[in-house]
This record gives sequence, C-alpha cells and structure tokens, in this order.
Amino acid sequence: MAVKENWNTLERAKAREGVTRRVFSGDNSMMVLNEIAPEAAPALHAHAHEQLTYMIKGQAEFVLGDEVLYLQEGDVLLVPPNIPHSLKVLGNEPVLNLDVFSPIREDYLKKAKG
Repeated sequence: MAVKENWNTLERAKAREGVTRRVFSGDNSMMVLNEIAPEAAPALHAHAHEQLTYMIKGQAEFVLGDEVLYLQEGDVLLVPPNIPHSLKVLGNEPVLNLDVFSPIREDYLKKAKG
C-alpha cells in the first residue's frame, strides 16, 4: 500500500535552536528534511544509523570523525554509523539538506509526533 505525503504539509519539529526538521518514514528507512539557520551552533553527535546526506541548498562545513569536508548544493555524503559528526552553516544563507537513515530513528518519530 502506497503512503504519500508532501514536504510542504508535513509538520516541522524544532530539533534545537535554529534547526527544524520534517520527517517521512517507512518501517526500515527514513527521510528527514532539515532547515538549518546560519546562527545555529553545530551539534557534534553520533548514532547507530547509517546516514546519507544530500545538500539541497546552501554551504556547510561538515565534520566527520577527523575529517573536515566542505559541502555545497548537489553534494551527497555517506555518514557511517557511530562516527561523530556535525554541520556548521557557512555564509548567511540557511542550509536545506535531506538525510536518509537506515534503520529509522525512533527518536525522530517521537519528536515528530509530540
């Protein structure tokens, strides 16, 4: 059975100051559309999920373990499980990025519903 949504009508959840997310999820994978304001502080974190990141808009410094990568529109990045990482917006334009997680992040579902 198909499940259809539209990003424009999905509820925005505040992840932290300057960061909102919209979540679309199946049973085994999840898409998360993030909007990150230039003033949002980077939040170094790690999780057990594999993450694919697609930069839709903006530029960012992405710390992945010991590497520092510069991402711009059109870039895609694989973030392996359990590797500390963070994203810092570069410039005055917000970043819009799409993350895909496998398996799904149950913590994002709880925030999206609550």
